[in-house]
Amino acid sequence: MTIVRKPKGKAQASEAQIAALIDKGGSAADQKAATPDNLAVALRIPRPLAERLTRALEHNMTRMPRHTWILEAIVEKLDRETRTLD
Repeated sequence: MTIVRKPKGKAQASEAQIAALIDKGGSAADQKAATPDNLAVALRIPRPLAERLTRALEHNMTRMPRHTWILEAIVEKLDRETRTLD
């Protein structure tokens, strides 16, 4: 095993900063996303469309995540499409 000197030039965090970071903690991985009932899909949205969506979400009376909005839009579209098939 090679022994090397401690690198110079990098600022060291104080014990208080380290403790604050540890105390801050984090969250566990989303178990719902890991279930086989969900399918992960990469969606590429043209920038102008994404900007329109962002503006619409900003003007919404209630805060709604982009993901939720997109899922609701998909459900609405599927409802319209399947109504014509019945």
